[in-house]
Amino acid sequence: MPKPRTSTSRSREALIETIGTEIVRFQDGSAAVDDAAAAVLALDRPALPCLTVLLYGGAASIEQLIAATGLARKAVLAIVQKIQLAGYARRVPVGKCEDERFELTDHARRWIETIWGPLQRQGHQLLKRYGTKDLSVFARLLAEARAIQEVHAERIHALLDEPLSRGRANRLRGGLSPAALRRVQLFVEANLSQPIRLPDLAERAALSAYHFARAFKTSTGTTPRAFIEQRRIEKAKQLLRESVLPLADVALEAGLGTQSRFTTAFRRTTGFTPAAYRNGAG
Repeated sequence: MPKPRTSTSRSREALIETIGTEIVRFQDGSAAVDDAAAAVLALDRPALPCLTVLLYGGAASIEQLIAATGLARKAVLAIVQKIQLAGYARRVPVGKCEDERFELTDHARRWIETIWGPLQRQGHQLLKRYGTKDLSVFARLLAEARAIQEVHAERIHALLDEPLSRGRANRLRGGLSPAALRRVQLFVEANLSQPIRLPDLAERAALSAYHFARAFKTSTGTTPRAFIEQRRIEKAKQLLRESVLPLADVALEAGLGTQSRFTTAFRRTTGFTPAAYRNGAG
């Protein structure tokens, strides 16, 4: 028999929940600051880490920007080119044996400092209110939380990488990534009562209609059309079991058109008419 929770344990659980909520709010607040800064600077958000490195760390090479931001080389090269064209950064004259480096232009430094400078100063003032012991706890918490986020970022990003397929031969031909397939499945489930077009599904997978149809069959073993009909039949089964809707309304809710078309498709898939299935034949 589980022990009853004490007031101390309840208070601890409430505090943990509060901390979790405040972390989410802090992340939302940071995202809002970045969105506002990106809008003011007319840059995409991935460019902001490079600007803050140059603002607070001074001139940096491409390698240093990659290490500091964790971005891919291709992304950093594109960002550096863009912020140079925008007048935010310039090349630093270096010797023949030195790596090429970049720094903020004087005008950009003064302007960008007005965006992030007050936030940094207020943050420092806030931290000064806490003792060394508290700051050590904060630092450890943030470090451990960051490590957890990095692990799960890799796990989530992996959903974009390896195509789902049915066997080695299909993998070699290429299927949809887990993330793309899940986006398509969610779109289908949300729109079963509406007409679903192949281009709409292809857009959710970020592919052309032709390549999507091939990749979808590689990953699932069935065509998009057959998959949609299968999901509509399953939706109809659920409605027949759990509702008292007339058969014509079930047909419409499941996206199977008229009652006669519904009956034909349902019998072809299940071997029963909708009425017989509702009465327990299935």
